[in-house]
Amino acid sequence: MDLILRFLLAALASTAVARIAAADVVSDGGEQSAPPPPVAAASEPAPARYDRVLPFMADEALKSGHELPLPFGVALITTGLINRQIDVTDVRVGLNSPVQSVSQFVQLGSKSNVFNANLKFDAWLLPFLNVYALIGPVYNKSTSNALITVPRPGPLPGELQFEKEVTTELNGVVGGAGLTLAAGYNSFFIVADVSYIQSDLGFDNAFKGSIATVRTGWNGKAGVMPVQVWFGVGDWKTDTTVNGHVDLEGVGRLDFEADQRPHTPWMYDIGMNLTFNPRVQLVIDFGSDLNGGYVFVVGPTYRF
Repeated sequence: MDLILRFLLAALASTAVARIAAADVVSDGGEQSAPPPPVAAASEPAPARYDRVLPFMADEALKSGHELPLPFGVALITTGLINRQIDVTDVRVGLNSPVQSVSQFVQLGSKSNVFNANLKFDAWLLPFLNVYALIGPVYNKSTSNALITVPRPGPLPGELQFEKEVTTELNGVVGGAGLTLAAGYNSFFIVADVSYIQSDLGFDNAFKGSIATVRTGWNGKAGVMPVQVWFGVGDWKTDTTVNGHVDLEGVGRLDFEADQRPHTPWMYDIGMNLTFNPRVQLVIDFGSDLNGGYVFVVGPTYRF
């Protein structure tokens, strides 16, 4: 089971929301804004200055003819992950003693289905730099397949093999932070995002991981509605070691460790943002690891 991947889904959604505003830095609705006209005479009043605290350097961006998004945002990011394949590279257990590897006897693999809902807050510090934080619950249901190999008992040589399928369900809370860099030219934009996530699911250690993504797309209009569409690729650094223990009545303490990683670390996605007005936006994103795993993201956003 992918005990850190499900936390990082929220970061994928967070990068999608941030990149939307990035496109607005370049243009408004896909059409390059004209630079402000020069002052015709000294008697004319000076143009109004940008009156918000953030982003810094806003006046310079406006003088260059760019439209700025509203600097702050709050979003509800819902994410579903389906059939994500996880490799378990080593399992170690110990009963009232240090843990030892049992991988020569047990081979494990897992597939995870995840639902995550995060509340995300973001702010544009600079016209090209967005930072964000997120927090929310996560639910995971994993199906693990175990192939157990043991020596045949008695005098006969050989081995016996058993297959076992185990379903587990976990609930927890995820928190994280990230930053996004954006650039654009005419109606096209490119966004780079890095996020860090940590969560507690009741094990002996907290789960940590990061995602780095790059997305590029087009900023235009669908009828009269501003829309952004993109294609992206992300490197999910979700390799982790799960540490835990179980107290067995009358037996003692059973400690266990498991090293796990996604079978395919890369995730590819396509998505769009619909801008109903400067304050209300909607992100829709679909991704795949091209190995049977899929992710869906929906994120309404309010900017102010």
